[in-house]
Amino acid sequence: MGQIAAFFDMDHTITWKNSGLSSVQYARKHGMVPLGFLLLGILKIGLYRLSLLNIEEWYERNMGLLSGLSLADMDRFSQGWFEVAIRKSIYREAVELIRQHQIKGHRLVIISNSPPFFVKPLADALDINEIITSKVEMKDGILTGKLIKPLCYGKGKKEYAFNWANEENIDLSQSYFYTDSFYDIDLLYEVGFPVATNPDRKLRQAALKNNWKVLVFKREPAFLENR
Repeated sequence: MGQIAAFFDMDHTITWKNSGLSSVQYARKHGMVPLGFLLLGILKIGLYRLSLLNIEEWYERNMGLLSGLSLADMDRFSQGWFEVAIRKSIYREAVELIRQHQIKGHRLVIISNSPPFFVKPLADALDINEIITSKVEMKDGILTGKLIKPLCYGKGKKEYAFNWANEENIDLSQSYFYTDSFYDIDLLYEVGFPVATNPDRKLRQAALKNNWKVLVFKREPAFLENR
């Protein structure tokens, strides 16, 4: 018997803010991106929630903005962004659910299409030791602005989860996956306990069709103030 894991998507599952858009908003506030790029990002989020967005194209464009930055630069940026924009948007009910899994001894992992430097601050704040993310290309510690495919999204997210589960002796048939997005449907079919969490329209329909559990969290923050 393998171990039991609980996989959590990040955006709209643990937090009610989208990491891509909020990071661009944070960068815009600090004069790092043009207004037009921010407005386009707002439009893209709407398309994402309707499952109408080419994720790879959008992520590659966003990553292009980071070309030439060091990993240390991104770690500093991400920590500041997290404290200002994300910490106060973490669902209280999501944290309570995470704690329940931790008490049961389940392996906790955040699995996200976001790059690792955007996921790690959240994982650290929630005492989650493991993350599975899309990979970014680097040369001599400097970001090239390119992503390494496949992305941790769609069938790629299932592939990442399978590889991790095989390496860590995880029994997916006894494991959980919480996500808001229909884009994650491939991995939802592979776990024993799929949970549509704050689901988009298409995922809600799929959950009802497959008799999957549906959770909808209130926008009540787990942490009322920044540390």
